[in-house]
Amino acid sequence: MHPVLFRHPWGEAQTYGSLILAGVLLTMIGVRFDVRTRRLGAPHTGTFVLDLYLALAAGVLVGGRLLYAATTPERTLADPWSVVAPVPTGFVFFGSLLGIVAAVAVLARLRRVPAGALFDVVATWTPLAHAFGRLGCFAAGCCYGAPTDLPWGVRFPAGAIVFEDATIAHEGARTVPLHPAQLYEAAMLLAIFAGLLLRRLRGIPAPWSQTARYAVAYGLGRFALETLRGDADRRFLLSIPLPPLARWLHVPEDAPLLLSTSQAVGLAVAAAGWLALRRIRRRRPHRAPDAP
Repeated sequence: MHPVLFRHPWGEAQTYGSLILAGVLLTMIGVRFDVRTRRLGAPHTGTFVLDLYLALAAGVLVGGRLLYAATTPERTLADPWSVVAPVPTGFVFFGSLLGIVAAVAVLARLRRVPAGALFDVVATWTPLAHAFGRLGCFAAGCCYGAPTDLPWGVRFPAGAIVFEDATIAHEGARTVPLHPAQLYEAAMLLAIFAGLLLRRLRGIPAPWSQTARYAVAYGLGRFALETLRGDADRRFLLSIPLPPLARWLHVPEDAPLLLSTSQAVGLAVAAAGWLALRRIRRRRPHRAPDAP
């Protein structure tokens, strides 16, 4: 874990923020390509791309911070300033996702562009930026996994956010080995991005189809990965341990595997994506049979 990427005369470059910035810059290149080839906002495509960047940034920051504040009321009440404090941590992805949805919907209406096409652009490239964000989480030691006895378990040192979690045991100056849940999710996100990008490169898919595929893939993937998470900020709608499954996953037998808030939201997102895909396929025109 390297929370500080490098030092410069004016301070430090945090690895968390630097990785997020790298992901955003790569995503901006792809979004610009996708918007231009779809001719969204034409003839003022360049201005439209800038508006989209600003809308996405606002959605990520506002949505992610507000949901974090709502799900950690004890911290918010103890330090209300933390809701608007300029710090890189303290975000919930599903809050950012909700903020992105609201921002993109408003932009599509204001600029009078097809909402389905615009949402598909964002859905195609979001997993890439999100993957870099999870690598940043690994560097900062947040969004960490549950204790494990697997050989690739990661022991975080002092200075990592997880080191301050009283529920995670220490072995000397490091934590006990933990599932590298951040790396698992980054790998999953890159796989989702690769699949969506391949479909996009084969042509412009039907409106809303990329969005629906992203929803199904990420919703189900997040539901599964939540069983390996161990961070203290998680909230549960139900607390159900499943010892046989816990042993198979190499997590503590008393760890609750169901049902975290993120698992419930993930299932809802996946269900919405699946219903959308069914609707898209029903609307697809049937091909006429080939002539003999």
